[in-house]
Amino acid sequence: MMPRSVGAYDKTSPVTCGELRLAAMDLLARREHSSHELTTKLGRRFRNRDCDPVLIQQVAKQLVDEGLLSNERFAASRVRQLAGRGYGPNRIRNDLRQQRVDGFVSESMEEVFEAPIDWRTEAEAAYRKKYQGRPISGDWDARQRERARRLRFLQYRGFDAATSQALVNADDQDEPTEWQ
Repeated sequence: MMPRSVGAYDKTSPVTCGELRLAAMDLLARREHSSHELTTKLGRRFRNRDCDPVLIQQVAKQLVDEGLLSNERFAASRVRQLAGRGYGPNRIRNDLRQQRVDGFVSESMEEVFEAPIDWRTEAEAAYRKKYQGRPISGDWDARQRERARRLRFLQYRGFDAATSQALVNADDQDEPTEWQ
C-alpha cells in the first residue's frame, strides 16, 4: 500500500469546507459567477462524493459576505459581455432571467455602461455586420422570405420589432436607414 501524500484526499471521503472554498475560488478567479451558477457548478464538481448541499450554500454565503462573490457584479459583467457581442436588450434581459440575476440590473441597463448605449445603433451595427449592406432583391416571394429571415435574426439578437422593421425596410427599398 502506498503512503498517502500530505494534502491528498480520498475520493470517497466527504467533501470538506476547504475543498469547496478552493474549488469556488478557482472558478471565481477565471470570471464572475452568480451565486446560483457557482453553487450549481460546485454541486456538479463534487457529485460523486458525499457533498452536503447545505455546505455548498454556506461556502457561497461566506464568499458573498467577503465580497468575493457578487450577483450584482456578475449581472453588470454579463450585460457588458452580451452587448459587446452585438446582442440587444431583450436577449440580455432574458439571459439575466435565466441566470437568476435579473433583479440586479434595471430594465434600461444604463447603469452598467459609462456612456448611454444607443440600442438602435447597436442593432444597425449587428445588422450591417451580418448582411454587409446587401439590399433585398428578387421577386416578391424571394423578398418576403429574405425579409422574414432578417427580421428573425434581429429578433433573435434581442432587438425590438420597430427597430428591426426599420432596418429591413431600408434594405428592401434600397434607401438609407432613417430613424424617426
